[in-house]
Amino acid sequence: MSTPELSTGALASLKKEPIIFKAFSWMGKNPYSKDTNPQGIINAGIAANKTITPLLVDKLNSLAKVIDSDLEYNSPYGGPELRGEIASLFNRHFNPAAPVIPDDIVVTNGCTTAIEMLAFATCEPGDRILIPTPCYAALDSDMSARPQARATMVEMPLEETMSVSQIIHFERAIVEIEARDERAKMLFLMSPHNPLGVSYPKPVLRAFLEFASRHNLFVVIDEIYALSVFDRSDGVTPFESILSWPDLDAYIDPSSVVVLHGLSKDFGLNGFRMGWILSPWNKKLLSALHNYSPFGYRPAYTDRMITSLLSDHEFIDNLLVTSQKLLAENYKQTADFCTSNGIQFVPCTAGHFVWLRLPVRVCAKTLQALGRITAAEASKVQWSMYNELVVWENLICNERVYMPPGQAFSSIEGGWFRLTFSISKPELDLTLDRLSRGCFL
Repeated sequence: MSTPELSTGALASLKKEPIIFKAFSWMGKNPYSKDTNPQGIINAGIAANKTITPLLVDKLNSLAKVIDSDLEYNSPYGGPELRGEIASLFNRHFNPAAPVIPDDIVVTNGCTTAIEMLAFATCEPGDRILIPTPCYAALDSDMSARPQARATMVEMPLEETMSVSQIIHFERAIVEIEARDERAKMLFLMSPHNPLGVSYPKPVLRAFLEFASRHNLFVVIDEIYALSVFDRSDGVTPFESILSWPDLDAYIDPSSVVVLHGLSKDFGLNGFRMGWILSPWNKKLLSALHNYSPFGYRPAYTDRMITSLLSDHEFIDNLLVTSQKLLAENYKQTADFCTSNGIQFVPCTAGHFVWLRLPVRVCAKTLQALGRITAAEASKVQWSMYNELVVWENLICNERVYMPPGQAFSSIEGGWFRLTFSISKPELDLTLDRLSRGCFL
């Protein structure tokens, strides 16, 4: 008796499991807890803003009891009250050139679903989506697992990631795509950037828009860390939402531009699964997204609770100020640790993490401690993708610190890691202490 085979899409997904899923399995079996498992694995990898968790828990517990209407279906793309509060958030904090209105917004159950819906709405199976590297680790699967669009990771030296000079790499990618008789349909950007933690300078964004216009691409700009900018000092590239550009149409047809945001990062609410898509300039796209939105339903209770949360403008605005202050403090502690231990890192101004490269001596000493090399061979060790994985697994399994390796972000150099600093202060202290010992610093 034979068993029916899975679909080709399902079989392909089994071959593409992200390497970080292995870490999730390890952490799930041995999670750190100050009270019940102090020797467990600290999660310093997932971008979760835990600096404001106590404030949020107290507030959310005060908000909403279950009522009859919570047991019914709600609007799959967000009711008018919820979308009205999201519009107010944009109007207060994103400096839009024109006021955002509720009808500009489609609410989803997280930005993973939002990205997938946009891939469905703009791409045919096999169409290419251009993404600069390094980039958010889950983008490829978000776009390809079900929509079957294909991510093209555009590689470049790290020093070009915030430079107009990177456009040449995108032009080459277009040539290569067309030479294969394929089609590019979207340019996907994150500003503030994940994993670099900086905002794109306006001239770079302008160059991206002009490039996309030349090649008739949609431009999706994920601004999920927009309200986690913690350094606005002189000389720092400021975050400027694409919504704030009054002259957007000088560089691209605005109907090609889409903005993403949501609860997960700026509000420390990963588990509430709520994101939103905003496009004031393309009602046809929004109508198509309405038709996809039943696949991104959220519980009616969640929508009502978040509407109540966002409607308390004083609390929200003060929460963001507090969050940015605490993020700045944790970043400074992390940056000082890197500097004092000779760890290369990208100075950041936004987000929840720092992009760092461990010294090659860490690699050599790890390999030697694991018996992979002799002391005589240590001086010849270089970073490679394989060695990066060895160090990564050692940090998780033996030093009990999880931070994802650079290759999960399509980094082209070995030795890079993304360290989340937006954890509680005691956990950050312990993380840096364990790293100091585990990395032989």
